[in-house]
Amino acid sequence: MRKNQNPAIAGGDPVFPEGIGYGGQSIGEAEKEAVLDVLDRDYITRGPEVEAFEAEIADFVGTDHAVAVTSGTAALHIAGLAAGLEPGDEVITTPLTFTATANAACHADAEPVFADVKPDTRNLDPAAVRERITEDTEVLIPMHYAGQPCAIDELLAIADEHDLCVIWDACHALGSRYNGHRVGSERDMAMFSFHPVKNITTAEGGMAVTNDDHLAERLRSYRSFRMTQDQEGHEDEPWHQVTEGVGFNYNFTDIQAALGRVQLDRIEEFKDRRDELVAQYETKLADIHGIETPSVKDNVDPMWHLYTIEIDEGFPCTRGQFVRAMHEENIGVQVHYVPLHHHLHFQATHGYSVEQFPVTNWLYDRIVSLPLYPGMSDNDHDRVVTAINKIAAHYR
Repeated sequence: MRKNQNPAIAGGDPVFPEGIGYGGQSIGEAEKEAVLDVLDRDYITRGPEVEAFEAEIADFVGTDHAVAVTSGTAALHIAGLAAGLEPGDEVITTPLTFTATANAACHADAEPVFADVKPDTRNLDPAAVRERITEDTEVLIPMHYAGQPCAIDELLAIADEHDLCVIWDACHALGSRYNGHRVGSERDMAMFSFHPVKNITTAEGGMAVTNDDHLAERLRSYRSFRMTQDQEGHEDEPWHQVTEGVGFNYNFTDIQAALGRVQLDRIEEFKDRRDELVAQYETKLADIHGIETPSVKDNVDPMWHLYTIEIDEGFPCTRGQFVRAMHEENIGVQVHYVPLHHHLHFQATHGYSVEQFPVTNWLYDRIVSLPLYPGMSDNDHDRVVTAINKIAAHYR
């Protein structure tokens, strides 16, 4: 088992080889055996193991279809195309997310339209979404920040009212529940990520899920070159396959699927440990003045991907000083995320400025993600909290 994933390759985060990273995978002997078993079989790329993993994810989430791809980003990409996005269409999403969420619009030459978030959940504010809808709005992409589900019912009501397709960015939220059901089973499509810092891992990988047969067919087509093997008129040509358009090689492998199937078997174990660590944070941080811990809605049960606190005016140092001091303690805290309207691309290409979206900006000035992963020990946890107390005492 490795505690610290090196995220520098996939996100530019600092590396803490002897310290505590903010996230990481938990790999046991069962995962290793499953992967080695696949290596002795005929298929190592997309084959029966992938189909089995897709079926298990669909059953777990409660959907009719699951389509495995190379990453959560790839899943978002083909979801935008499956939704029929075209140049000139508008896609409403959150600015407090990783760039892959908005890129689902950009890849289709559609316009990403940001709406502000709620300060308590850090998720899309339905009232702000309503204000951003125009006659060109076609798709809504809510993101379940840190694993806490969005206001799903309110957002679905808006989508129904305006005939919008909904692509749920659930890359943080595999295993989360909303009103008793698992996140991802809502219309129209949902996306999961299996990066090592996520709730289960396949090293890299992602999944799109849907109950819509037509959308599932389009997702599978875009995943694999948009090739068709329709034999009508070519019955004597068993080799016959032609492309129906521009697709992609986003094929998942049986090696990854073998790892993912064992990880999925362990997801409740992972959730229990994440819940334990979150409960410890709530207890240990309660008496530290100036630290606000996450709030949770009564109708949700998050599968916590991130544990993101807020450093408010009552803490004796700034958020920047806090992050630097924690790094000096060899503890890999991180900020999730630099809001998208702060990114040069979205400013230069889509006209955004840092002054927009005041709630997101207020949160961005305060938020810090503390280490949270199933392999984190109680000693690791104590070390994180001890460092926070040390920093507070130093600056007082």
